[in-house]
Amino acid sequence: MWYATRASGYTALILLSASVVLGVLTSSRESRRDWPRFVVQSLHRNVSLLVGVFLVIHVLTSIIDPFARLSFLDAFVPFIASYRPLWLGLGVVGFELLLAITATSLVRHRLGWRTWRGVHLFAYASWPIGVIHGLGTGSDTKSVWALLLVGVCVAAVVAALVWRLVHAGPRFTAVRLLGIAGSVASIGVLILWMAAGPLQHGWAKAAGTPADLLARSGSAPASTPAPVAQLAAGLSDPLIGRLARTATSATATLTDTRDSTLQLVIVANADGTGTLRVTRPAGQVCLAAATIGNTSVTARCGAVLAAIQITDQGNGSIGGTLTTQKTTA
Repeated sequence: MWYATRASGYTALILLSASVVLGVLTSSRESRRDWPRFVVQSLHRNVSLLVGVFLVIHVLTSIIDPFARLSFLDAFVPFIASYRPLWLGLGVVGFELLLAITATSLVRHRLGWRTWRGVHLFAYASWPIGVIHGLGTGSDTKSVWALLLVGVCVAAVVAALVWRLVHAGPRFTAVRLLGIAGSVASIGVLILWMAAGPLQHGWAKAAGTPADLLARSGSAPASTPAPVAQLAAGLSDPLIGRLARTATSATATLTDTRDSTLQLVIVANADGTGTLRVTRPAGQVCLAAATIGNTSVTARCGAVLAAIQITDQGNGSIGGTLTTQKTTA
C-alpha cells in the first residue's frame, strides 16, 4: 500500500504540472492551425480531472496504509497529523485548493467569470504547495529518479510561466520583469531549501516522523553501545563460584566479590587446553586461551595478565583470587 501511495503521489505531481503548463498555454489566447486553442483547453480539462483521480487514490491509500497511522480527519484538517504534521498539512491544503477549483469548474456556468477566474488562480498556489509537500513528506526525496522527476516538473512549469510573461504584451513591463525574475529565483530558493532540509541526514526526524516509526524503519540514529570496562591492572580480588564437570572438561564460573559485575568462566579441557572468558553486563571483556595448572589459571586479557588461584570448598563450590598486572609489549 505504501508503494501505491508514493506512486499515486508522484503521478499526481506530474499531471498537476502538466495541467499548470496547459493552463498557462490556454491563457495566452494563442492558437495554431495544427494545434487549435480548443484542443489545448480540452486536454487541460481532462488532465485536471486525472489529477483529481490520482489525488483521491493518494489520499485513500495514505489512510489505508497502517505505517503513518493517518485518519480521515488528518486527510481534511491540515497540520493535525502526528506524522510530519507541517509537510503533510501542506499536502492537505493543496488538495483542498484543487477541490475548490474542481467544484467551481463544475458550476462555472452559474458563476461570474471573475469569481471563477479568481478561484481558478489557486491552481498556481496548489502546484508549489504540492511540490513542497512531496519533497518534505516523501520517503524517496533523496532518490536520483525522484529528484530528476521533480526537477523536470519544476523546470517545465517555470519555463511556461516565463514564456507566458515574455509574450504577455507591452503592458505592465515592470510587473512582468519582476514575475520572470521571481520565477527563475524560485528554482534557486527551492534548491537551497532542499540542500538545507530534505537532503540532509536526519531529515526524517526533523520533519516530525514519530520516534517509533523511525525505529521501525531504521531511520532512527543507532544508539552507541556503552563501552565495556576493560580488566584493570593491579587487582587482587577474592572470587566465589561453582565448578561443573563433564567427561571431557571442567567449567568454573566465578564472580568477583569486590566487583559483582565482573564474571569469569574458565573451561579446562581433558587434553590440558583451556580458555578464560571475562564478561560484564555490557558485554564481553575478553576471551583468551588459558594455561591451566592444578590450582591456577593464567591468561592474557587485553593489556593485562590475569592469574586466578582456585580453591575447592566442597560440594561443587569454589573460591579463589584474581590478580592482574600490566603486560609488557
